[in-house]
Amino acid sequence: MKKNVLLLLLGLSTAPVFAQTQQGRPMQQQAAPIPGTTAPKGNAKISGVVLDADTKAPVEFATVALVNAATGKPIDGTMADEKGRFTINKVATGKYKLLVSFIGYQQKTLNEFTISSDSEDLNMGSITLASNAQKLNEVVVTGEKPLVEEKIDRTVYNAEKDITNAGGNAADVLQKVPSLSLDNDGNVQLRGSSNVRVLINNKPSAIMAGSIADALKQIPADQIKSVEVITSPSAKYDAEGTAGIINIITKKDGGLQGVTGSVAVGVGTRGSNANASLNVRRGKLGINGTFGGNMFYNKGDLTNTMIFYDNPETLDFDESSYSFQSGNTRINGAFMNGQLGFEYDLTPQNNISGSIRSNGGLFRMQNDQNVFSETSTAEREFDNKIRNRNQRMSTDYNLDYTHYFKKPQQELAILSQLSVTDVDSKIDQDYSTNGEAPYSLVRNTNNSLNEELTFQVDYTHPFNNKTLLEIGAKNIMRDVTSDAKYNETPTPAQPRPDDAFFYQQDVYATYLTYGFALKKKLNVKLGGRYEYTDVAADLNGTERDYTTDYDNFIPSIALSYSIKNVHTFKANFTQRIQRPSMNFLNPYLQKQTSNTYVQGNPNIDAELTNLYEIGYSTFFKTTSINVTGYMRQTDNAIETVASPYTTGDGQPATLLTFQNIATNKTYGVSLFGNTKPTSNWTIGGSSNIYFVDLNSKYNSNSGWMYNINANSSYTFGKGISAQFNGGFNSRRVQLLGKFNSFSFHQIAIKKELFDKKGGVSIGLDNPFRKSMKMENDVVASATPVNPASYEQHIRINNYNRGVRVSFDYRFGKMDQQRPPKRKKSIRNDDAKQGDGGGVQ
Repeated sequence: MKKNVLLLLLGLSTAPVFAQTQQGRPMQQQAAPIPGTTAPKGNAKISGVVLDADTKAPVEFATVALVNAATGKPIDGTMADEKGRFTINKVATGKYKLLVSFIGYQQKTLNEFTISSDSEDLNMGSITLASNAQKLNEVVVTGEKPLVEEKIDRTVYNAEKDITNAGGNAADVLQKVPSLSLDNDGNVQLRGSSNVRVLINNKPSAIMAGSIADALKQIPADQIKSVEVITSPSAKYDAEGTAGIINIITKKDGGLQGVTGSVAVGVGTRGSNANASLNVRRGKLGINGTFGGNMFYNKGDLTNTMIFYDNPETLDFDESSYSFQSGNTRINGAFMNGQLGFEYDLTPQNNISGSIRSNGGLFRMQNDQNVFSETSTAEREFDNKIRNRNQRMSTDYNLDYTHYFKKPQQELAILSQLSVTDVDSKIDQDYSTNGEAPYSLVRNTNNSLNEELTFQVDYTHPFNNKTLLEIGAKNIMRDVTSDAKYNETPTPAQPRPDDAFFYQQDVYATYLTYGFALKKKLNVKLGGRYEYTDVAADLNGTERDYTTDYDNFIPSIALSYSIKNVHTFKANFTQRIQRPSMNFLNPYLQKQTSNTYVQGNPNIDAELTNLYEIGYSTFFKTTSINVTGYMRQTDNAIETVASPYTTGDGQPATLLTFQNIATNKTYGVSLFGNTKPTSNWTIGGSSNIYFVDLNSKYNSNSGWMYNINANSSYTFGKGISAQFNGGFNSRRVQLLGKFNSFSFHQIAIKKELFDKKGGVSIGLDNPFRKSMKMENDVVASATPVNPASYEQHIRINNYNRGVRVSFDYRFGKMDQQRPPKRKKSIRNDDAKQGDGGGVQ
């Protein structure tokens, strides 16, 4: 039952005062008065924003000193926030100058100005700093962003700096991000967990409502500015997932006057794409739009061996049934995407914005298999021609209002979003022998619709003692329908009925956060979030109707301590909820191949996970290092359960479903580093080593895993540069076995053209390897839950060598007219989406 009121707010925390800065840019503390001097106090206020002179991006944590014009000595000061904004309070009347500085930039002194009134509120507007190269032992430090930045609450991968991304898609981008790993199908994991939530520009997107793996292939890499990985979100976020949040930031200008745009085209042996963007701002109105399309195509081959054993009570592994399939696979897809957004300043304190984002396309998989099966009574050999077709259209509608109070950082935001995803999937299977006409035709169709309506209110209130209070309320109303049909020719004696599944989930949430700093070095960030969930499900109006409700209080604690602006220590604790999405819930029995069936479970509960994290980061000269230790514990983890299944004609098969049956404990260490041996050469890398312990009545498994990523770039001069990216992921330990390891490597060379407004690049995907071989092994012994013993061995050979040629061009000119405003946004992060498996 839907409710039309939002709950009131509880909890504690704030936006952090300090953050780990870019490589080569140490953090700056708030400027303090010079010892022995006393700054006269008044009630006037000075504010402004510090921007990069070239990129117009905020200069985070720049130092702003207030200088007495008569003596030339600094008497007060402050530090800019993560948006480059600063405020100096309690300024007395008199004549002053401002001294603005940050490592990597030229120091800037503003002309003398006068505070003539004790109540004056002086806005200095935009203050731009020019980049400055400083030689340190023949190593040049510049203000350019590195490929990867480690900040206090997240890791940021600056995708626009990586030329190997040209012509690819979001899956290609994410596999290079520290702490993330993707398999060959694009399934994403964060620190070994697939329980992540993917956002686009801080907002949930209908494109992610189904399979994340499929959705990532729809987003062109050329539209991605950066990727943020948030491993320990505060209480202001939804129950984001056991591992954290992946936030994809797309390219978009803000706070600018004029017209700019870009076009990009890429062709390759594994994919092609074309994209265009246009940003226009005149006076109070700004409009931005993007449009593009991409195609991908690949091929491979596989074998799948299944062995079932009799006499499970004594575990006597005498073979009783056997199935072997082999075949070739071809995958291709074509997607279109577009976005149209606007922003209008009603007044200097009131802003309204909105957008429509739409993604749609068609995914096809062609799989031709030869199958041999043997039971105690018969042998069979046949061919199975499988055609998988998935067509989807996803659209997000956003309308937001923000009121900016006169006091800096005091804001009220009212947000709304409607997301709609329409998916039509179809699996056709034709069975034949010896090249003859098919003797059996199987048709699976499933039309599903996901609608999600969200309302959110956020209020931010700063205090004079440099603390910040944030409170908010939220209501998410989800309706999911699935209309599944199963047809078989000739019609079996007992045909399967159609399945019409309806699932409704309403979430009501409130949060309150508060934070403070102790002695300017220790930052404390506390938070609390309350969520109430109301669930109803209906399958064909039968006795399987299901209703439930539950509530949760989610605490979060974050601590950071800085020593000499060089060493930063942090510690975090948070608790996360992971609600199952449609993939895990739909009870429709879907026949994917001749020996594999998938069925969801509408009775599974949400996961509840405790996450602990401690970290250390430092920098010296042109090198930065970050190391983090973490632990996750989930007592009711949703895991895939595989069991033997006998088909209607008595052939052996596997049934995959989902249950809350496991205790999942993960202990790990992640390491990231970045350095510049010379002014033209940058080297970076990351690693994640972790131990997983899985226990359940069904099975137990444990083991060590790791993934390693490395990148390097070199600038040759005259607009020519080259980059390398590579990575390796060990075999994954899961409840039923160990799944394949995989690796990738990419090389790209780019030549800038048209006075750096455009360029052409050539990229090589896995040039030193014709194909990638992967192995998945499952060994299940008989238990009270699983009444049979069996083995499954999958061998995949994927031909993923490729070549890409890309061209891009940027046009137009903009001038900074106003400081960029921090935008609130809706984040629906609570639904478990995982590897994209399950029923569509």
